[in-house]
Amino acid sequence: MGRALTLALAADGYDVGIITRKSESAARAVCTQCERLGVYACYWKADLTDIDATEEISRDFVREYKRWDVLINNIGDYWTGPILSMKTDTIKDMFQSNFSAAARLSLLATKIMRLRKQGRIINIGWVFADRMQGIPDAAAYHAAKTALVSFSSSLAKVAIVDGVTVNMVSPGMHYTSVDLPKDPKKVIPAGRFSSDEDIIGAVRYFLSPQAAYITGSNIKVSGGYGV
Repeated sequence: MGRALTLALAADGYDVGIITRKSESAARAVCTQCERLGVYACYWKADLTDIDATEEISRDFVREYKRWDVLINNIGDYWTGPILSMKTDTIKDMFQSNFSAAARLSLLATKIMRLRKQGRIINIGWVFADRMQGIPDAAAYHAAKTALVSFSSSLAKVAIVDGVTVNMVSPGMHYTSVDLPKDPKKVIPAGRFSSDEDIIGAVRYFLSPQAAYITGSNIKVSGGYGV
């Protein structure tokens, strides 16, 4: 999903910066594809659960690009399994990856964006994140994404004063998700898993001039699953 979103932004004329935790070669390849679309592209290899690394990359990004117009916090790590077998470290990892890193970057970006009185922050959630319900097999992930919904709404109220919007796009069963059912028609009213284009459409809407007044919102891209 991250690759598809990056290439979509490049196709729309955005210079892009990528942060990857694992594959430098993949990030380099995406940057090359973006440059072929006529935009400037850089990547950083870092673990965004590291506070110092996140702050350093933010400073490097602003030095490199001289501005910060858009931030998209992509999905983090995922863990599924019986809740009673979940380790304390798993809870920590889920929150660091899916909540803390996104919240930290959102704050850093907002402080830069507000100087120019404009900016768009989009956090990728998941379809159940706006519900206070028990999901035993994905308890920590669900709790982290629910926290991100609350945080995004809180930041949205403050950031909009300076022209910065904060919204969420929440996929349901994406075609790259883990533990997908064999037959999507049995669980998804639309009869299929979401595609990259489905997610990109929602992101592009939040980036559009028509969405300048919309903040604190959460678009579910799930084909009717989980609604």
